[in-house]
Amino acid sequence: MELVEGVYLHVLPNQGFATTHIQVNFTQNLTANMVGPRVLASNMVETVSAELPSQKLMAQAQSKLYGADFNVDVMKTGQLHTVRASLVLADNEYLPAGENTLQAGLAFLKSSLLYPLIDGDRGFHLTVFERQKAITLDELAGLKEDRQYLALRQALQVYFVSKDQALPAFGSEELLVETNRLVAYQAWQAMLANDRVDIVVFGQVDAEMIRTAFMSWHWAARQPKLSLNYQQPLLEQVKALRVQSDVNQAHLVLIYQLKVSANERFAAYVFNMLLGGHAVSRLFMNVRESAGLAYAISSDYNLFTGVLLVEAGVERSNLAETRQRIEAELARLQTELVSPDELATIKQLMNVDFLLALDQPARIVDRELTQALTNQHTSIAEWQDNLKAVTAEDVMQVALRAQLQLDYALQGGEA
Repeated sequence: MELVEGVYLHVLPNQGFATTHIQVNFTQNLTANMVGPRVLASNMVETVSAELPSQKLMAQAQSKLYGADFNVDVMKTGQLHTVRASLVLADNEYLPAGENTLQAGLAFLKSSLLYPLIDGDRGFHLTVFERQKAITLDELAGLKEDRQYLALRQALQVYFVSKDQALPAFGSEELLVETNRLVAYQAWQAMLANDRVDIVVFGQVDAEMIRTAFMSWHWAARQPKLSLNYQQPLLEQVKALRVQSDVNQAHLVLIYQLKVSANERFAAYVFNMLLGGHAVSRLFMNVRESAGLAYAISSDYNLFTGVLLVEAGVERSNLAETRQRIEAELARLQTELVSPDELATIKQLMNVDFLLALDQPARIVDRELTQALTNQHTSIAEWQDNLKAVTAEDVMQVALRAQLQLDYALQGGEA
């Protein structure tokens, strides 16, 4: 349902859960200069509002809503940057007679997002903004102690030709430091006016009441030209990078480029699960369990960037052999058809994971947003049929397209 041009309402009536989930998603093409302001603005709006100008008052308001859970965060999907405001409420059916958290929750959400705590024309309230900025920078600094995360971020920064695409959803220390309260507030206002908006409501709700409530936000029409998928040319030769650090174990990151069409995505998903996307995958069973070479090893495929990642935590002395074993497992998938039993097992596990996700409201809401942004609307039955249709030949054809682009290792010891 389109409320106005560029603003979409997705109502998912469901009586099977004790909570109502509301998400308001603002999506725009990711550029470096907008990430820092959007992140800090999100933190401000999550913490205080003009109506509730302290964290204590914000917490009390959520407590009065029978323990409502409100948060505002950021995420990346391909080349898109989304600011997501989420509110989880207890369903009215489970509350004392006469209580209505849905109407009160919608009013709380409107007040928080549309009327932030500002200081005239100078932007967000200075004291609160500087405090939130310091907290965000501290959290970012803490991530540097996570060596696995550090290895992955450094590898992606080397791989991506686009500096914008190399950024995580929350930006960088430099981008956050240079953002002031006025710039952050202006970014929030620009987001409200110009971003694509997807409002997703899941629970025991009346669609017309929800529509009326969100129409009262007086949305302006917008025509954002979004570009979801990221592509870059193949490198002429594989990049190899060794980074020395004070780590006890080495972290290996291999980045492959794997381009498939939307119609081939299920074959790519199955291929990834077979390679390293599950606890019964070949990398896990053969490299970690049988050979004992890795503390942890896995693969992940991102359809929207065409990136196939293989990550492993290993002893430095095992780096070379681990790398060889990974290449050998990929080569097997490229040259030998997967057995019917192995293919059936992986498909069964994927189907179980899919059905389990449908029993989690947050995952259902996430799926609705992803389908809206990608314009790939797949019913449960269609998803299962697409999975069943994947053949061993399909998996091999996808595997053959995986081309190594970056060989990265974060390792201790002398260079």
